[in-house]
Amino acid sequence: MSAFFDLPSFIRRVSNPLLQRFFSDTEAFADFDWATAGARKSGPILQCFNLATPDQRRKSFEVFRRAESLATSMGTQMLIEASREKGAAVATKLAAMKSAHDRAFWMCLEYPDIIDNARTLARIEALPKRMWESRQGLPVQQLVVTDAVRAELQRQIKEMYQPEQCRADHCEVEYMRREGGIDCFFAYPADYWDEREGYDAAGQFERTSWNPAFKIVFAYHSADGSLDVYAQGGTKIRSRLAHIFARAVLGADQELKLPELDGFDLDILKDPNLTFPTNPADRIAFVRIQSLKLRFHGSKPATIDVSIDARRRQGSIHEVLADKFRDEHARLATATVSGAVLQAFFLTPSGKERSISFRLSMPSFCDLEDSPEDQILRAYLPLWGIQKHANSLATAA
Repeated sequence: MSAFFDLPSFIRRVSNPLLQRFFSDTEAFADFDWATAGARKSGPILQCFNLATPDQRRKSFEVFRRAESLATSMGTQMLIEASREKGAAVATKLAAMKSAHDRAFWMCLEYPDIIDNARTLARIEALPKRMWESRQGLPVQQLVVTDAVRAELQRQIKEMYQPEQCRADHCEVEYMRREGGIDCFFAYPADYWDEREGYDAAGQFERTSWNPAFKIVFAYHSADGSLDVYAQGGTKIRSRLAHIFARAVLGADQELKLPELDGFDLDILKDPNLTFPTNPADRIAFVRIQSLKLRFHGSKPATIDVSIDARRRQGSIHEVLADKFRDEHARLATATVSGAVLQAFFLTPSGKERSISFRLSMPSFCDLEDSPEDQILRAYLPLWGIQKHANSLATAA
């Protein structure tokens, strides 16, 4: 199902100079007076847009929807990562723009060749965390990815799915090296045939058969020989795919193992004197506990979630706990911390603060991903005493 798209809202969110540039070759806008078009007002622009030819509107919608899919703070990060080969100037220009919609739309106009890579990265960041698993024990090596390597990975994925599930007649594999030296492979095996409804180029309604694809993602960390695998179907499917990757890409056929399950000690978060020291070079203003999930045992077991308002900089989770657990029967010492959300405040180059919240749960789950800020925070978990084994973190890729 396609994502909802609101054209008037999109037009309001993009600045007029960028819209004027985009419509400069559209005849319907030849006499349009952009000086009289008020900022964030879509009415006059939509009236002209409706006078454009159907083909012009269709092509415009293609660009608008591509930009809309990246018009978020996460989308901006993916645009910067995908364009790093263009040089630092691109990131500087993007950071200077005040609107995520302007950043995404400007990139569609200026660097349309990198939009597909950025959208791929954004889709990966949005994949359900519960379908990611990590494996350890792969050879530590720098990859040289050739067409032959991709073809072998395609072949083995097809061999896995075709006889058992009667799908994966076709399989395309794309490759990208992400920041931090993470080698990512995106596989798109063919799913079961389906039917969809819509209109053709001539405006005729039709029902057409099509062969959609499902997603498999491999993220290989060459620094430590670990592999993150995304796939639907459970642990057994992801284990088989991890072994396929080891054989097809690394030329190895060895036993892989899950990360250690005793990776976190969340009970230390009950200590009101706990601090989260950081290096000033990382530009972290401070870190706090945003919420705790407390599990009480005994004759009347229960689970309680305690949170503070993430939108307010002020507030301490331990002040809330001290207030709510004053009753002698509600002793915090008897509880186990089974989950937590930490909130870190980063200083931007302009001196403003931007907060990032991330979730931890027992025994070793963390939803930090692979953005530069996430990698910084991931490195602090063992330093703060939360992560007991530096190589045991079950990541969300």
